[in-house]
Amino acid sequence: MIIIHGLLKIKKEYRAAFLEEAGRAVELSKAEAGNMEYRLFEAMDEPNTFLTIEKWKNEEAVESHKNSAHFIHFMQVAKEFLSEPIILDVHTIEEK
Repeated sequence: MIIIHGLLKIKKEYRAAFLEEAGRAVELSKAEAGNMEYRLFEAMDEPNTFLTIEKWKNEEAVESHKNSAHFIHFMQVAKEFLSEPIILDVHTIEEK
């Protein structure tokens, strides 16, 4: 299993546009083969700071996701929304 945490800091003037695009991306990602979980949270102590938590069955599912039309679209539009680069933490969990 692959777990990915993404930290996104959004410019306040793009909050509404970000939430619309991110909401669509989350729903489409949840429907992908190999997706086990995909969630978006906002930090209570840092407005406009969001965390994604993704769980994928395997590396093939992650690669398929990264090549999906909705992911590519989101990454393109997110460039405008971000106040700083996305921070990603990727963890591989060996299943027993």
